[in-house]
Amino acid sequence: MRVVIIGGGDAPSEKLIERYLGENSITIAADSGADILYSYGIKPDYLLGDFDSIASHVLEEMKSYCNIINFPIDKDYTDSDLALQKAHELGASEVVFLGCTGKRLDHFLGNIYVLYRALKLGIKAYIVDEYNVIYLVDSPITLEGNEGEGFSLLSYFENVEGLTIKGARYPLENFDLSIDNNLTLSNKFKENRVEIEFKKGVLLVMLSKDKV
Repeated sequence: MRVVIIGGGDAPSEKLIERYLGENSITIAADSGADILYSYGIKPDYLLGDFDSIASHVLEEMKSYCNIINFPIDKDYTDSDLALQKAHELGASEVVFLGCTGKRLDHFLGNIYVLYRALKLGIKAYIVDEYNVIYLVDSPITLEGNEGEGFSLLSYFENVEGLTIKGARYPLENFDLSIDNNLTLSNKFKENRVEIEFKKGVLLVMLSKDKV
């Protein structure tokens, strides 16, 4: 089951949100992420947070049709953390974070850590905006895209051992990628599929484009 979490960062377009919504998906608004959904006329299934940034009239209206989960302002977890915890309780196998990039780099970096928590819970989790899809993997994967599209890889927390990249403009063979090495930034698809193999570690994967 997919859970779509809307944060209070840069607002995703209505088209982007609808791309991930489906009959069996559940939508969670994290605090002022509710304002974004309200502006598009989209009703979330859950609204959670400390409600320090949501518009008061949006909060009052949403109380009439969605599940409200209120937390104190002084808490040990971010709204994204709490939304992931709720998604896990609901049995999510996939979580898509929208509205989780923007001006606040501290919040964005914190959200990368939330991706790691999701990985450890066995949940496929992605941060998505108009230009990027970002996620973490701890086992080999196949990337799909069009020739010339960009992707980047970074080691996360620990060195990635035996990294091999096939089908890319800049291939790699059995390379140990340390956490201070950005050799694998700004690669491009040479074919429609790029094979990523490695023996140990966690990779931060970023599929990026310059134009919508």
